[in-house]
Amino acid sequence: RLKYIQTKSGKLDNKVKRIGPHIEIFQVFREKAKLINTKKIVKMITIMQAYVRGWLERRRYQRIMTKALHHGPNLRAVINLYHRLIHRVKYRLGLWRTRQIINFVELEEWMDRKKFYETMFAKREDWQGLERSELLKFFNDCGHFPTQQQIDEVWDLVHKKDHDRYSQLLKKYNAIEMLFTLYPPQGAHVHKNIRLRSTWLRPIVNGEEGYKYIVSGHPILKRANIRIVGKLVCRSIRERKMRHLSKEVE
Repeated sequence: RLKYIQTKSGKLDNKVKRIGPHIEIFQVFREKAKLINTKKIVKMITIMQAYVRGWLERRRYQRIMTKALHHGPNLRAVINLYHRLIHRVKYRLGLWRTRQIINFVELEEWMDRKKFYETMFAKREDWQGLERSELLKFFNDCGHFPTQQQIDEVWDLVHKKDHDRYSQLLKKYNAIEMLFTLYPPQGAHVHKNIRLRSTWLRPIVNGEEGYKYIVSGHPILKRANIRIVGKLVCRSIRERKMRHLSKEVE
């Protein structure tokens, strides 16, 4: 006598028939087949990732090649220009390790900023150049808000041993040099800029100036409670005095 052995798929079909019109409910609670990561699947995923990343890198390279034509005759000349700028900025800030590794992201960031600075300079300059008294407004147009003292210090740095140090007119080259000296590009890897410090009136958080939000009247800003501000200032002064006393005791 032959005994009929029902397969697993047959049992599932019988269950579906018994459930009847509620087959959608059965499909929700039905155990799903697990994906087995075989070598073939892993290889397929790796090839797909390599293809997408390669396409993105090629697009970035084409974009950088196009942008480089705005700053020089070819990409090699622009990279050399970028190298020399990084070297000068690090030297002015007292950083002696001037070795550089080209990173396309950092290079593109520098080119974008340089083009933006040149555009802002062209809006303010006359046929001779930009007056020194207009530097603060020019920096503000570029999205930076330094003090007049910081601008004067950078002026002396950039025009060191230069005949234009006592001039009241500024050329585009020197204006952009001042901007990149006070606000170094990412490729310079300046983690602690001694020329630009965070203060109560002009705070800097994660490398971003908070003063621009005050000037633009950002909606996130709220009127501060004077009592909370007073307590914060008093606590800061007290901590500073305690540190000073502890150093004297030592």
